Amino acid sequence: MDDLLWGLMMMVVGMGVVFALLLLLTLVLTLIGRLDRTPVVEEPEPVPLEAVAALAELDEAPAAPAVRIIADGLDEDQVAAITVAVITHAETRRRKAAPETRAHAPGSQLFASRWLSVGRGLQNNPFTRR
Repeated sequence: MDDLLWGLMMMVVGMGVVFALLLLLTLVLTLIGRLDRTPVVEEPEPVPLEAVAALAELDEAPAAPAVRIIADGLDEDQVAAITVAVITHAETRRRKAAPETRAHAPGSQLFASRWLSVGRGLQNNPFTRR
């Protein structure tokens, strides 16, 4: 009977420690969450409509961004054709990447697992006469 009481006492102490640590962890995480909050951003004062109208009159349409490619001896059409060819080539190789990057054919790594090799051997030769 003493052993049973000692075992029950150890179970209560062990489970008590586990649940106490879980409660402590919950409190610590809650505290971290409260301390790590993002500060509340105050909304700016509304701008009067007269100021918005004045800014709209001054604002001009922005110029379209331009990219200048410097290539020796190539005009813009040739650079565009090269760009399209490179993009098409990259997309084609991306679709074919799986077979090219494989080191071994699928199913050829029977040596990787003894269980797999035994199972495959039994599938291929189900009965061996002794």
